[in-house]
Amino acid sequence: MPTGQEKFVVIGDLEGWGYSNSDIRAYLGALTILQDYYPERLGKLLIVHVPYIFMTVWKIVYPFIDNNTKKKIVFVENKRLKSTLLQDIDESQLPEIYGGKMALVPIQDS
Repeated sequence: MPTGQEKFVVIGDLEGWGYSNSDIRAYLGALTILQDYYPERLGKLLIVHVPYIFMTVWKIVYPFIDNNTKKKIVFVENKRLKSTLLQDIDESQLPEIYGGKMALVPIQDS
């Protein structure tokens, strides 16, 4: 992150998510690392393309999330995807797949 930039925004895209590719212990582990080692680095977590079935797992994970972190989590409606993301992310930094101008390059091609 650039000097002076203290917080980051994360887009959590759950398209294609299902029980067969989920790991609740990994989710809790990632949350613990963020909360315990980087407590105020997360500016916002924007969760997009949320399948209905995810909410069952969310009910299990939610009680383990710190209250300050809970306030930073936003579930984004598909019909308001671009407008919601642009409230926190500059269009030049928003990936094209979400209506922005930044091309995504596969890591093996970078």
